[in-house]
Amino acid sequence: MNSSTRTMVAVFGVLVILVVAVYLLWIRPGTDDAEDTQVVEQLTPAPEPSPTPTLAERLSERLAGTTLRTSDAAVRELVEELSSNPKLVAWLTNEDLIRRFVAAVDNIANGYSPTSQLEFMRPKGAFKVIEKGDQTLIDPASYERYDLATQVFVSLDTEGAIALYRELEPLIDEAYREISPPGSRFADRLDAAVEHLLATPSLDGSPRVERKVVTYVYEDSALEGLSAAQRQLLRMGPDNATQIRAKLRDLMAEWKGP
Repeated sequence: MNSSTRTMVAVFGVLVILVVAVYLLWIRPGTDDAEDTQVVEQLTPAPEPSPTPTLAERLSERLAGTTLRTSDAAVRELVEELSSNPKLVAWLTNEDLIRRFVAAVDNIANGYSPTSQLEFMRPKGAFKVIEKGDQTLIDPASYERYDLATQVFVSLDTEGAIALYRELEPLIDEAYREISPPGSRFADRLDAAVEHLLATPSLDGSPRVERKVVTYVYEDSALEGLSAAQRQLLRMGPDNATQIRAKLRDLMAEWKGP
C-alpha cells in the first residue's frame, strides 16, 4: 500500500468514526428530530480509496513489459548512457543489479558496509601500512585502490542518473518490498543512506592504526566508533571520500529539486 492509499484509508476511517459519533450523540432511539436527520444527510460520503497502481502501470514506455526478474538487460542499456567509463560496463555484467542496489542502500542506511552486495567493486591489491617509529599509519597507496571506483561514480551524469532513478523507481520499489517492513519506503532509505555517508568526518592524511589479529583498527576511538559503512568510506582515502561526498550532494540536490 503506497502513502497516498494509506492516507485515503486513514481519512475513510476518521470519517466513519465521525459518522458513528454523530449518530450516538444526536440521533437517540425513538426521536424524530428533523434537524438531526438533516445533519446526517448532509455528511459527504467518504471517497473510495484509489487502487494502488500495478508495476506495469507505473513503468515508462521503454520499460513496458519489464519485470524485476528480467530487468538486468534494461538496466545495463540505460546505465551505460550515464558514463563513458569502460569499467562501468564491466560492472554491469553482474546479475540482479536492482536488487543489489536496493540491498546496498538499505545496508548503508543501517550503518552496515555494502561490500557483500558490491563484491564486484572490491579493489585489487592488499591493504598496506607504513611504520614510522612507534606509529603505524595507513599507506596512501591503499587509498589508490579505490581511485577507479571513485572515478566511475563521479563520472556519472547527475541529471541523467536522477532521471534514470525515477524511471527505474517502480522496479526499485518492487525489489525493496521483498526485504522491507510494511509501510516503509525505499526513497526514505535512500535519503537516510546518503545522509549517513555525508555525516562521515573528513580526514587529512593517514590516521594511525593498530593491528588486531588479522585486521587493523583506528587508534582514534571516535573513528573506530563510526559505523561500518562510514569506516568503509574513510578507507577509500581523503581525496576519494571528498569527491564521493560532493557527488552525493549533487545527486541529492538534483533529486530533491530547488
